Amino acid sequence: MTTTITNQGSTTYQFAGSTETLTTTSNINQISLEETQGLSITKSSSVREFSTGEIITYTIRITNNSSQYLTGVRIIDNLGNGKLAYVLNSARLTTSSETYQVSPISTNPLTFTLQQLNVGSTMTLTYNTQVVFNLPPSTQTITNTVQGIGYTSSGTITGFASNTIQKKTNDSFALTKSSSQTNVFHNQTFSYYLTLTNNTNTSVNILSITDQLPNNFILTSAFVRIDNGPTLELTREDYILSDSNLITVPSSTGPNITVPTNGNTLVIISGYFN
Repeated sequence: MTTTITNQGSTTYQFAGSTETLTTTSNINQISLEETQGLSITKSSSVREFSTGEIITYTIRITNNSSQYLTGVRIIDNLGNGKLAYVLNSARLTTSSETYQVSPISTNPLTFTLQQLNVGSTMTLTYNTQVVFNLPPSTQTITNTVQGIGYTSSGTITGFASNTIQKKTNDSFALTKSSSQTNVFHNQTFSYYLTLTNNTNTSVNILSITDQLPNNFILTSAFVRIDNGPTLELTREDYILSDSNLITVPSSTGPNITVPTNGNTLVIISGYFN
């Protein structure tokens, strides 16, 4: 059984030199919490935001969490229902012993037939796609879903994963939310990403960033990175975590968080579902 968990963040901020307090809210982020294990599929992308014509690398991690040897694995990716196109000769499969090129048996949908997989073993498939040039102007996100089918001596087991990327914004200031994994199991550590993007020539002072974390999410660490600077771990005194699991960054004694001109700031919230 799979449980869908959604949440979003918000921020209050001021442009440097202004006393006006502004607020913006992120997109809704979605994660699938897997209750049973069989064929585990996770999917990640090389970017969280896209432009028309951009090349994006996807990484599919395939783990046999069942008790049965898999004689082969098939991976099917819907490529965002036509919003992405496979880049020829870009697919590579990495096993415990080697990395080699693989070719799809179909590109509509994108379909790979891969090798056998032992119990407890993992292999990783990577390939490049391109955002199509005739993308409808109304498209703000691209979500593509991958299905994995594992073949056993007596039948099949399946797994699913999806990934969503946001269209690069021209707004003066924006907050986007994403996650390191779209499908997770209980006690599997992953991260939420809150990206603050400043497309102006004036720096932004962040008053607060809030995120109503799911009730069963256990926070283990939090980090902040301003533009291309170092990633700094926040101490427990740098943020507030309420009884209802609402996180507020920074606390009254926490560090000053800014977003440079034409730059971005990233807040990382790591933990797991209990």
